[in-house]
Amino acid sequence: MERPLVGVQSQITQWTYATRKTYTDPFNDIDIDVVLTMAGQQWRVPGYWQGSSNWGVRFAPPLPGTYRYHVECTDKSNPDLNGNAGELVVSPYSGDNPLLLHGVLRVSANRRYFEHADGTPFLWLGDTCWKGLCKRLTWAGFQKLIADRKAKGFNVLQIVAGTYPDESPFDPRWQNEAGMPYEPGYERINPAYFDYADRRIKLIVDSGIVPAIFGGWQRGYPPPNVARMTKHWRYLVARYGAYPTVWSLVGEADDIDRTDRETLGKMTDVAQYVRSIDPSQHLITLHAGGNSSGRLCVSDDTSIDFDMLQTSHADWQAAPVNASMLSTHRSKQPTMPVLIGEANYESHLGVNHQDVQRFNFWMSMTSGAAGYTYGAAGIYAVNTDTVRGSTPVYDITPWDVAMDLPGSTQIGIGKRILERYPWWQLEPHPEWVRPYGEAFHEQPYAAGIPGELIVVFLPGPRNYHWTGPTLHGLDRTHGYRGMYVDPATGKIESTWTVAFPSITTLLEERSIAAASGSWVDCAENTVTLLKDREFDDITVSVGVNADVDAGIVLRYHDPDNYLVALYGPSGAWPYARRIYMHDRVDGSYGPVLGTVSIPAIGPHFRLTADVSGGQMQVAISDGIHSYSSQPVQVKNVKPGPVGVWRGKTGGAQEFDDFLVSSRLKSEADDPAVQVSLTDPYAAPPLPAPQDWVLILERLG
Repeated sequence: MERPLVGVQSQITQWTYATRKTYTDPFNDIDIDVVLTMAGQQWRVPGYWQGSSNWGVRFAPPLPGTYRYHVECTDKSNPDLNGNAGELVVSPYSGDNPLLLHGVLRVSANRRYFEHADGTPFLWLGDTCWKGLCKRLTWAGFQKLIADRKAKGFNVLQIVAGTYPDESPFDPRWQNEAGMPYEPGYERINPAYFDYADRRIKLIVDSGIVPAIFGGWQRGYPPPNVARMTKHWRYLVARYGAYPTVWSLVGEADDIDRTDRETLGKMTDVAQYVRSIDPSQHLITLHAGGNSSGRLCVSDDTSIDFDMLQTSHADWQAAPVNASMLSTHRSKQPTMPVLIGEANYESHLGVNHQDVQRFNFWMSMTSGAAGYTYGAAGIYAVNTDTVRGSTPVYDITPWDVAMDLPGSTQIGIGKRILERYPWWQLEPHPEWVRPYGEAFHEQPYAAGIPGELIVVFLPGPRNYHWTGPTLHGLDRTHGYRGMYVDPATGKIESTWTVAFPSITTLLEERSIAAASGSWVDCAENTVTLLKDREFDDITVSVGVNADVDAGIVLRYHDPDNYLVALYGPSGAWPYARRIYMHDRVDGSYGPVLGTVSIPAIGPHFRLTADVSGGQMQVAISDGIHSYSSQPVQVKNVKPGPVGVWRGKTGGAQEFDDFLVSSRLKSEADDPAVQVSLTDPYAAPPLPAPQDWVLILERLG
């Protein structure tokens, strides 16, 4: 056995094998793997052809300790590339690079955001430098760009390691200092090209930025060829898989025929192949073409880990497209993180300026995106003063001028604002704020953690408009610290305290079954009421199980007249996994009111109903997912008993923690004078008519 290799946890250890046996076409004739074992775990690491008769191996050991390894070759008769056992002794990582300190990226347990291997949340803020491996972006220039992006808060760089967009096959602009990435006909890679690419990928990682490596651009390839694409991807995984990277199988994948199931199946095969050979199990996605989604480009959604969208580039006209696409694809099943991976490049076509960039970022983050990818005219194509990186030429801005466009600074500020809070727990809550203004891009976007944090993006311009937003459905059991933050500078312009009347608990039954003497069944056992108690304006909540129908009854008068707020786990629309309400009058449930679909909820949650005067509202929350209806108008305004609605289908519901409460205007006021959950909260006037981020954070 040779002298042990020495390595550091999470950092690359590299070694080389040489073969005395001659191969006509070594890149295509053979493959090698190095198999490592430690503490009952195994890693099979593909090797890559270095040129001539040499093969390289790169491994980033995830744990400290002593690993044993040996090499295996598809040519079993080659003694140089089979066997050759050794040891790798690995010491713990002691640096401060977050990518190495916290581990590679993965999808969170709720499948909504990214986190490191140790559970540390990761807010994706990407930039597009598609052609960053070409030689017209010099090494000195590349260093300058990466330093700028790191300083501004970017933590992902999307870069192509293969065929380029907007250039014909083997266009001279593909070249780096060692020529083309491939030989003509795509038969073999050029190892020297990737030798020069190595130091750029390493610099990205050393700067704490994740390289999101794209295997090429779809229209740069011949029609999808699984053998050719998997061979290319084996090389990329072998060469760069030891880095904390992310894989995008191809750029603009829907240049393929999305109606052709055979073609989609080929892309799925490539995804599954990459997963099968990647010992680090890096995240996999596909980048889609214009106004499309990566998950539409595979036949099996589970073959990718997250959905990357390309939305419209058309200035403010793109606003409704970008917002609706994000919302639509986030609601798809199976659940996976979603983000816009290419949108309105700043100053592209002479438009898409910093206000558009702020809108796209904040709209994304308040609509449930796992992050956002920015782009700038001149950088994505790596323009210089003399060479434009696209045909036709979309933009003439040089990359080093585009680097200083203000939008990149402002969305970096946006990321830092969100990182002050548990941003990964934010859920979209469009029902919390009403639209205002006429233009789509003037509408507010709200997200938050019910009862803890509210974040509202208020886009401008609104000509000479200082009126603050009106919020609905706030948890009024405590106060908030409010502030307006300028999203262009990060400056907190004004702060205030929001105080609501105190809560008075009128009744609390921890277990309905245990307190059966307080309850009576009526309405053919569908409704179970608290006896001898009548309530008018009131809030009622109860714990329920998600697999059975459940409801809360308010203002009950007789079996034919009452209000009911309902949760339904299954059935035909509109009752399929939704919350909704009825104003039952004279034996008729009447129309369905305030229906809200529930894409995801835990097995046990709280169902809450609120009634005040002629308005009623329903909400549910499991502590992670929260949904609330808009207030609806009801005819039943007379006081009456409250209770639970057990339903007639779906088995027995198990109610617990039944809570009845009112909110008094003051401790001394008459309990009959109440303030409801449905009462709106009017925020203070805006400091100026421009973009603002309104934040309400729970006091204490």
